[in-house]
Amino acid sequence: MRMHQLRALCLLLFVIPGIALAQQGTVSGIVTDAESGDPLPGANVVLSQIRQGAATDLDGRFTISAVPYGTYTLTVSFIGYRTVEREVSVQSPTTDVSIALMPDYTGLEEVVVTGIASATSKARAEVAVSRIDAEQLQENYAYQDVSQLMNGKITGVSVQPASGNIGGGIRFVMRSSTGLNGDGQPVIYVDGVRIDNAEVEGFGVGGQGVSMLANLNPEDIASIDVLKGPAGAALYGTSGSNGVVLITTKRGQLAGATARPFSVSYKGVYGANSQAREYTKFNAGTPETANAFFRNGLISQHNVAVSGGSNQVRYFASYDKRLEEGHLPNNQQDRQSFRANFEAFPVQNVTIRANTGYTLNEIARPQNDNNIFGYLGNTLLSTTPFIFTDSLAIESIADDQRIQRFVGSADVEWQPLPRLQLRASVGYDGTNLRQDQTYPANLSYSGVVNGERNIYNRTNQQYTYDFNARYSYDITPSLNATTLVGAQAFNRILRTSFFTKQNFSTELIKNIGAGADFIDGDEGFLHAREAGIFAQQEFAFQNRFFATLGLRRDFATAIGSEAAAIYYPKASLAIRIDEFDVLPAAINFLKLRTAYGETGQLPGLLDASRLRWEAEPSGYGAGAVLDFIGNVEIEPERIREIEFGLEAEFLNNIGLETTYYLQSATNSIIDFANVPSSGLTASDVPFNVGEARGWGIETSLSASPLRTRNYGLDLTFIWNYQDNEVRDLGGAQPIYDGFDINVIKEGMPRSAFYTWGTRATFNEDGSYAGPELIPGDEDADGRRFYGIPYPKHNGSFSMNVRFLKNFNLNVLADWQLGGSIFNNTAYFQTLFGANYRRNVLGAQLGLRPFDPDGEDGPEAPIEALEVGSDAYRAAAEEYAGMETSFQGVSTDGNYIEEADFLKLREVSLRYDFTDLIRKYTNDQIRSISFTLSARNLWMTTKYSGADPEVNFDGSRSASRATDFLTLPQPRSIYGSLSITF
Repeated sequence: MRMHQLRALCLLLFVIPGIALAQQGTVSGIVTDAESGDPLPGANVVLSQIRQGAATDLDGRFTISAVPYGTYTLTVSFIGYRTVEREVSVQSPTTDVSIALMPDYTGLEEVVVTGIASATSKARAEVAVSRIDAEQLQENYAYQDVSQLMNGKITGVSVQPASGNIGGGIRFVMRSSTGLNGDGQPVIYVDGVRIDNAEVEGFGVGGQGVSMLANLNPEDIASIDVLKGPAGAALYGTSGSNGVVLITTKRGQLAGATARPFSVSYKGVYGANSQAREYTKFNAGTPETANAFFRNGLISQHNVAVSGGSNQVRYFASYDKRLEEGHLPNNQQDRQSFRANFEAFPVQNVTIRANTGYTLNEIARPQNDNNIFGYLGNTLLSTTPFIFTDSLAIESIADDQRIQRFVGSADVEWQPLPRLQLRASVGYDGTNLRQDQTYPANLSYSGVVNGERNIYNRTNQQYTYDFNARYSYDITPSLNATTLVGAQAFNRILRTSFFTKQNFSTELIKNIGAGADFIDGDEGFLHAREAGIFAQQEFAFQNRFFATLGLRRDFATAIGSEAAAIYYPKASLAIRIDEFDVLPAAINFLKLRTAYGETGQLPGLLDASRLRWEAEPSGYGAGAVLDFIGNVEIEPERIREIEFGLEAEFLNNIGLETTYYLQSATNSIIDFANVPSSGLTASDVPFNVGEARGWGIETSLSASPLRTRNYGLDLTFIWNYQDNEVRDLGGAQPIYDGFDINVIKEGMPRSAFYTWGTRATFNEDGSYAGPELIPGDEDADGRRFYGIPYPKHNGSFSMNVRFLKNFNLNVLADWQLGGSIFNNTAYFQTLFGANYRRNVLGAQLGLRPFDPDGEDGPEAPIEALEVGSDAYRAAAEEYAGMETSFQGVSTDGNYIEEADFLKLREVSLRYDFTDLIRKYTNDQIRSISFTLSARNLWMTTKYSGADPEVNFDGSRSASRATDFLTLPQPRSIYGSLSITF
């Protein structure tokens, strides 16, 4: 009996595993383009319930093995196509599926971030949010930094460098930039980590700094989502008034149906930066000398990346080295980037992610702008070159910054219940920067005795903490709801120090300790903390109505101890009109939306301190003196925004999106001086009294009129309009920038040009009698409005053409209208007698002789015009309008010009060799392409200078749109080879 039982048990032990194995099957199939029938390699195919999946191979085929018998939802997605979900029943060893994806011409299926811990498709989004697919753009270009990746790609945002310096400062202009406080820049997150977005100048080179965003490698970026104002960014809290930029880096992808569970890619770039527009006698004192210093600066980049994994673990790792020389000597960037991102699924309801990135960046800056040690200052201002500094001395100045930066984050998502999701993350952004600036002892520099050494150190540490819980449920079968609660915290610690010495015995000894004369030295420390708790309630009814309510409570060390509690509300609503079956067949999608939100701009770090003292040495010993007077009731500036939007799709391939927004700033912080009798006069005192308004429209129109197996055409047009007005300064006087030209004044746009100008007067006989001030505002000593330093209208046009199947042509042109720029270079050329046009006019008026090319040149001297003639009067008006000063005031308004331009910003031509080589490589090479690209290829502008987009004082100062010996942007031409194995 026992023997029979033992035999039966042994039989079961052999049979049960076989039965178990028999209960698993394989899901395989093909994914194709529904219109052309072409296979789609790289599409993601996932069985949602068990989170098993695969990627399609070069033929569009996929295989998912070891699938337990049952019924699943098969989700198929691919960039640029509409996601398909299909029910699949696995009841046999093999289940075959064929999926055809429809192109998503207008991006309705894109999942975009609509707020903190909130993401949805654009078809359901209740706020205006824009997304940049960085991976797709990288197929055509090799971008230097984030500004190149973003500019001209989305509505409501422009991103511009302050100069042509490699690694230089970047300024974001988000909508109408209504607030009066802060630097107008958005909060930027990388993989959930709030990062340092500063422009660091250290020891100056005339005005330009180094952007901390230059340390981000664009090749590591997968996508960028942009929330443009308080309506979308309210739950990000204080400091989100200028929008939020959310950067997501690349993650591991399943490699497809191959023997290798990973793919390896290489991208090599080689090219040059060159002078885009040569200087002429009309904008340079010695144009030949100035142009001779420009060079073809090398662009060299090598990028290697590995991506892969399984259903349990996925990974992405990359190494990138980009060496880029500027088009002017002493300017280059040598950046090395390392990235490793991991994603693990240890159990079905837990996801663990770790994202790490390290950058070593070495940047050299040239001397320019407000500076007598620069190439441009010594060749543009005078007809005699190098009147300030010798050319060898300029070339020998070294300004080098070595930056080490680590950005990392870790987060865990846990789904303890089917509709409950918990998420916790922690992130760190740490930067160490050292600047070494050297003026050699054997050369002569004004104000420098036997050489100078400057050392500046900056250590910045930022910690981001985030926790949220999200629960989705059905109130009724037609009414779905989601409740979200969470908390955020941010901690920043900044340490700086600097040291200056002069008088070195020889240029061969560069150790700063060898300097005999101590000039200056000090250190600084900053510690700022912010935190917030938030709640949000979302509703969706019948896939027709979508609504959200939210509230955030904020805390910050910069807020006054006696200030009221800080709350930021939000509300939004969207209606899908196309779901009501009332539209004609040509309109296949129509959504109306509106949103309201509030955010703020923090006071200055010391604004909330009642009194601050500083040490002061004296002959009687050290003591303390009052340094700063604050306000314990100070609050953040509050920005409110309401927006109304429409999104539509016509004929399945034409998309329209437009948004009107209205912003208001209240509690803006304005400084007032105490009366002398108070004894508290060490500084002005901040108060919440200011007010401003802003408004605008942003529109994009996209179309894909042609799409076949071998040909395709995609078009996009973007137009933005923005304006603002300062309404109230609480009785304060107008606030000017450090150069007394940009103003914050009641009744005017923010940072408007507000200064003096001159016009001509004439004697009775019609001869020129001299200039006079143009009448201006009586309450401002005769100043008058001369324009704004940013455009009222701007936009772009892009075109992507695919032809003969494997060729791809991409073009981007952008433009701006209604902005102005102060040509301070021309102003100083006039002071030095090198303004060619003014010299010609002076000769035409008979004021002084002028021979354009000297006594021995072929051009004849300029002849005088007939007094009283129309040509004479026109010349007199133009001549008077070029005065630099009159009656004791600087007539800067004479040199404020229109900054309108149209630029051919990007052009690329790519050829995909994959089809040609597949039959020779046995699919070992998955893709290979070569691209020829160009940037800043052509420009037309009304501006007489070299570049209407520059600003001499960097990207963060109150001075805006001033060109003073500023290096223009280069023309870049390069080729790139991309291979994936």
